[in-house]
Amino acid sequence: MAQPPEEHHEQEKQASKGEYDPPNDKLIEMMVGLSIYNQQAAVALPLSIYNQQTTAAQPRLCEVHDAAAADSFSSAFLEARRSIIDPRAYVPPPPIGQKAGPSAPSQMHPGLVRMPLPPYDRSVPDARSFAEGRLRRSIARGPRNEAVGMLSPGAIGAACGAHPGGHAYMAPPPYLHGGTEEALLLALSEETPESIVSYACDLLESRHGQRLFRLVLNHCCQQLRDRIVATITWDRKSFGSLCTRRPDEVVHIISSCETRRSMQLLGDAMLQWMSHNQMRYLLSDSKRLKVLQAFIMSSPPDIAQFILKAVAQNCTRLAYQPDGLSLLQNCLERVSRKQKDDIFTQLSYQSLFLAQNSRGNWIVQDVLRKGDPSHVEIIASCLRNHYVTLAKNKYSSNVVEWCLRVFHEGERSVIICEFINYPHFRDLVTDEFANFALSTALQTCEIPLRNVLANAILSQNITVRNQHCMKIFSTLAKYGFM
Repeated sequence: MAQPPEEHHEQEKQASKGEYDPPNDKLIEMMVGLSIYNQQAAVALPLSIYNQQTTAAQPRLCEVHDAAAADSFSSAFLEARRSIIDPRAYVPPPPIGQKAGPSAPSQMHPGLVRMPLPPYDRSVPDARSFAEGRLRRSIARGPRNEAVGMLSPGAIGAACGAHPGGHAYMAPPPYLHGGTEEALLLALSEETPESIVSYACDLLESRHGQRLFRLVLNHCCQQLRDRIVATITWDRKSFGSLCTRRPDEVVHIISSCETRRSMQLLGDAMLQWMSHNQMRYLLSDSKRLKVLQAFIMSSPPDIAQFILKAVAQNCTRLAYQPDGLSLLQNCLERVSRKQKDDIFTQLSYQSLFLAQNSRGNWIVQDVLRKGDPSHVEIIASCLRNHYVTLAKNKYSSNVVEWCLRVFHEGERSVIICEFINYPHFRDLVTDEFANFALSTALQTCEIPLRNVLANAILSQNITVRNQHCMKIFSTLAKYGFM
């Protein structure tokens, strides 16, 4: 008895689902992730995955185009390696229908079959952007094939010239990628990881090359990571330039290293930065300071000892720099007790100037919290007779508050007397920064000294509604003065 047509079609669909085996070659997904688009990838990848990746790549398209001129391979690098680029990259592929002709419907899953293109409507421009050239960021019309029926991936590969090895990829046509950089990346992607690593320095100069290089770095063994470090540190001058132009990539390489050999190579490459003549340039180079900080956090103390010594000699100058301050704070957690004592002593003698700096005041607070009594005494002697000026400063008022917390009662009385004897004490009470120091003084002082300060504040007859005195009056009410 013959089966109904509906059941017959359902069985064919189930059979086609069972026969379809999605490609598991990671190269396809890797190259689509690198934004190298071609027609075979659109067919070989499952349609849902392809749509997600291409949709996610669209917002980055303009950004990549804007950086194409600055983030690309040098002409010398491309010229010397034209032999590895597939010649088909410079030849437009023939129309699919012209060479392959119509084929039978594909046996793939119906949801993965590429539908035929609709008739070309000249009133609607083709949304195919140029990556390079004078038409960048504009709408360009590319060659369009008329509908010739549904084609299987094998037919498309035969028409456009798929690479050997069974990959459903062809070299990107010039009208899509208009340059040799994409063709070179496509050729490199088919090489072994060892071959790709040999071009590490040149790949890091290109934005697309960085993504291919990071893909290899994240999935390679530790032995290959050691080879990457040896490659980028072989030329010390080139390594310094790479740290200046691509600090994030170098930091990622450093954080992925796990062997002493790699850390030793990186340390030897950075040793020249620590010389007396180069230190002044290093202090103003935030990118290399960022690389140094990553190296200190990842390497053993004995390998980074040359950096710790240089930091100890230039700690005051580092404290004024944003990245230098972070480097200094990280070094203080890894230096020996003697080195830490020397650094704190140097910083304590410069505390008056550091306290008024937007970066330096943080390191003075660290010395007050973690330093020895000898360091606290040095800071007290340097700040004496300057507490009023410091209290009215946005940054140094924080230092005055910490002085009131860590000083003994005798030194606190010196600060309070300097406040009360100030001729314009009323202005000090209503100051937008000094009022916090006075409020902290009320909380930290003992009862006799606190009573003297409270009576001095109340004698100024300041209105309770003053916006800068609310914390002071709240503290006075807490201790029963109001």
